[in-house]
Amino acid sequence: MKTAIYIEEGIVQLVLTPENDFEKNALSSFNNKELTTQIFSGSFYDCRGGWIRQNNYYPKSGYGDSNDQSLILKTEKAKSST
Repeated sequence: MKTAIYIEEGIVQLVLTPENDFEKNALSSFNNKELTTQIFSGSFYDCRGGWIRQNNYYPKSGYGDSNDQSLILKTEKAKSST
């Protein structure tokens, strides 16, 4: 995935451009949905068994730099129609 940060006149844009079908499908899941964004402190690290874990509650545990931050985009859950 190609990524870019574009800043002009005080407006910041994060641009994600998919390069294969997997990335296109991943981005399509955000179409026409309410989105929330948050910045989380923490880091991701490899662990045994091939898993990747996020370390965000214990920044001094030795698994990453406590100054690491991640931008997280989430779709809102669909509201029930009851």
